[in-house]
Amino acid sequence: MPTWPSLNGVKTVVRIAALGAAAALVLGACSNNSEPAADASPSPSASISTSTSPSPKASHSVSSAVTSAAAGELPTVDGNFGSSPKITVPDADPPTDLVVKTLSKGKGDPVAAGDTIVVNYLGVRWADGQAFDTSFGSSPAGFQIGVHQVIPGWDSGLVGVPVGSRIMLVVPPDQGYGDQPQGDVIQPGDTLVFVVDVLGAHSPEEAAKGEPAPTEDDSLPAVSLAPHEPDINLPAGNPPKKLVSIPVVVGSGPKVQKGDTLVVQYKGMIWRNGQVFDSSWSRKTPTVFAVGQGNVVAGLDKGLVGQTVGSRVLLVIPPDQGYGKAGHAPIKGTDTMVFAVDILGAY
Repeated sequence: MPTWPSLNGVKTVVRIAALGAAAALVLGACSNNSEPAADASPSPSASISTSTSPSPKASHSVSSAVTSAAAGELPTVDGNFGSSPKITVPDADPPTDLVVKTLSKGKGDPVAAGDTIVVNYLGVRWADGQAFDTSFGSSPAGFQIGVHQVIPGWDSGLVGVPVGSRIMLVVPPDQGYGDQPQGDVIQPGDTLVFVVDVLGAHSPEEAAKGEPAPTEDDSLPAVSLAPHEPDINLPAGNPPKKLVSIPVVVGSGPKVQKGDTLVVQYKGMIWRNGQVFDSSWSRKTPTVFAVGQGNVVAGLDKGLVGQTVGSRVLLVIPPDQGYGKAGHAPIKGTDTMVFAVDILGAY
């Protein structure tokens, strides 16, 4: 997926950049002043969200060697799934192969390569136990696994793990960053230790699942209900001037709360000409973002909060709830946007 600039500057949803993950999402946000931020550069297109590129520092020559979790002296971990862990690193040489240790096994389905997973994590250096990154206490991280979006130790160590598990990964340099330092903490040749809580996993084909509730208002777009990429048929006439948010499939999951990290599939269209300007379906991967935090256009922030997980939501977003007078090519400043959004998960 290309990288689009944000109209309010880059929004880092997840602080997993030290892993080289595709997790710092740059999301199309717009304030109600209808003017782009000074640091926003022109974009050839518009997007609800983007994937970041993998870190150029991360080597991806995956070793097949995985050390038994019982081999050698390993770090100890205090804390249960869902709580911030404490990692104590032993005064010993680190293993030379990747170590994957299940601290608690979840009851969910195993993670498959290509899934978009949502995790909480803490990472420390083996050398001194210093923490360099964590998602605990803030937004979980979401990214595709097994497709070179994260360091090799994560790709190798997390595929196959049941959802709901807490895993410890001891990642040697050749499955991490090798001789390339990262940030202010990770040094050349570092072995890294992670505790990872696997909160959820979503396949590239996953779609809304719930009770059909087709729109009965002929003045609004009609969205297909089948569990795959939806068709959006636009009506004749002018778009509504106010934000519309209507579920056309009603999921049975929990209600989306402000601040939740959402996993969604979506399709975006311009009312004026029916042009599809962005689609997660075309990229064959769901999108992850924190909702209600100004990381996406206001219409998405407002329109998705309160909907239920499993729903497919029709959103009609007027310019003042989207990109404003400045627009965001190919969206003009006067354009109304139409979205069909499948809410796959909220964390």
